[in-house]
Amino acid sequence: MTHQRNERLINAKINQYLIPGIMMALSLQLGNILDTIMVGNFLGTDAMTAVSLSIPVETILQMPGYCLGTGGALAVSIMLGKREREKASGVFTLTFFTTLIFGILFCALAFFAAAPLADILASKAGVADFTYDYIFISMLGSPFIGIGLLMVSYLGAESHPELSSAYLIISNVINLIFDFIFLRYTSLGTKGAALSTVLGFVVGMVVFIKYIRSPKRMIHFVKSPSFTLMKEAIVMSAPIFVFMAMSFVKSLGLNMIIIGFIGQYGMAIYTVCDNILIIVEMLSGGIIGIIPNMAGVLYGEKDYYGIRVLCKRTLKYSFAIVCIAMLLVSIFTEQVTMLFGITENLLRKEMIVALRIFILSLPFYLWNKFLISYYESIEETIQASIITFLQNCLYVLPSALFGIILAQTLGDTGVNGLAAAFICTEFLTVGTAYIYRKVKYKNSDFYILPKENEGINLDISVIASLDEAVKVSQEVMEFCKENNVALNTANLAAVALEEMTVNIIKYGGKSAKWIDINISIEKNEIRLRIRDNGKPFNPAEYTFDSDEYDIHGIEIVKRISSKVDYIRTMDMNNTIIEFTKMEE
Repeated sequence: MTHQRNERLINAKINQYLIPGIMMALSLQLGNILDTIMVGNFLGTDAMTAVSLSIPVETILQMPGYCLGTGGALAVSIMLGKREREKASGVFTLTFFTTLIFGILFCALAFFAAAPLADILASKAGVADFTYDYIFISMLGSPFIGIGLLMVSYLGAESHPELSSAYLIISNVINLIFDFIFLRYTSLGTKGAALSTVLGFVVGMVVFIKYIRSPKRMIHFVKSPSFTLMKEAIVMSAPIFVFMAMSFVKSLGLNMIIIGFIGQYGMAIYTVCDNILIIVEMLSGGIIGIIPNMAGVLYGEKDYYGIRVLCKRTLKYSFAIVCIAMLLVSIFTEQVTMLFGITENLLRKEMIVALRIFILSLPFYLWNKFLISYYESIEETIQASIITFLQNCLYVLPSALFGIILAQTLGDTGVNGLAAAFICTEFLTVGTAYIYRKVKYKNSDFYILPKENEGINLDISVIASLDEAVKVSQEVMEFCKENNVALNTANLAAVALEEMTVNIIKYGGKSAKWIDINISIEKNEIRLRIRDNGKPFNPAEYTFDSDEYDIHGIEIVKRISSKVDYIRTMDMNNTIIEFTKMEE
């Protein structure tokens, strides 16, 4: 075999999605971290505790925009790949107005529900007033927060990652500026912290003007969209919804346990630990967030080689970030506590020890987050849901309670027991997930994939050149001959592959430097899978329309094959051509 499958095309896509993935992860939590740091420094630990106690409500406010945005954008990506623009626009329209309605509802409820919620969450900590101020303003701004999070996802689906990044950068910079102004020069208190976050979402929306005016825009608002389209967005949103629901349970349960057994200073220490976790997750989780965008497509195409490349690369980047974070926190632990405004000597000493214990949980946490994203992408939703439930509910709350009580029994305040509980939670989750997989899939690694595609396969990568197109056609002929494929069928497959590669070379543009090809000889058919990084082009729907794309060879491919399928995903052309198999 003269060609070997390489990692160039997959790695190029990983690098392309890397920054937008990290920026998307930043969108949910960076505002809360900035608020926590600013509030801790300007208003003290009581106000910082109030912000942390508000997280369950913040999770609910963000849920419609984040869940419907993520699920809707995934559904729209598939529809656009099939050139179903009206359906895609219908999904966009329905999720947009659903998110807006939820935002308006939350806004109206602020006048009635903010005070009771603050009492439930923070009365035992004695910071209900601070908590009420933060929740009330956040609820008033929920329409802007929801739409902002929704649009970030759709900008990515429409291949505008630069606008998505611009929106998030602007919104977080504005948040930081107004945090400083409101907390330093006004008496707004935690109201100012919440208001700065809302203003960040509002001002950042100036980016949407460029998107609306973009000639590349493919989706728009439509009148009377079919409500059946909403089902597709909801189904795609389900795993994200489960995660956020479990996050709500986790944050609410931990708040109650910590306030009840340790008190307000315990909540302050937990807040810092949790923000360290969020910072690490924003970076490593943003990298892992690439997996749902790419692994699902690769799995659908049975590109198991590509999946393994994707997983290895994302894990390599993510664990590198975790190791750096652990090293920095362990060295600069005292400076980290001071960053959050912790100045009281005894509290700072306790926090330093607790932080150094807590960071030992990060590698296990990262592994669990990776498995959740990966298993969702290969339709192993039960395993993903089990890990989510174990990590965010079943293990964490009992571990926290037991750890605090045990530490207090041994003469500690309970803080170190709480920090150790997170190590226990993540480790138990890793172990349980491992046992479950070994029982269900004996002798399988965590990929739960065949080592190769079904059937007999030739998996290759070629440089986009006319010489290579001829060579790969000859190689396919030899491969078919070696595996007893009828000469006529082998000729058809070779002709189709040569026509498709020549088309990519001629019309794909400068970005089409490499072409990934898989030919699979299965029981009743031969499948050609061709992937390139060139201009969008759907051969299944192509008809001669201009001199620019006078590709008569495509008509030949359609006539000689039994089926041609196409989808534009990961900003790449993915074409599958099938032939009915005949043996010698």
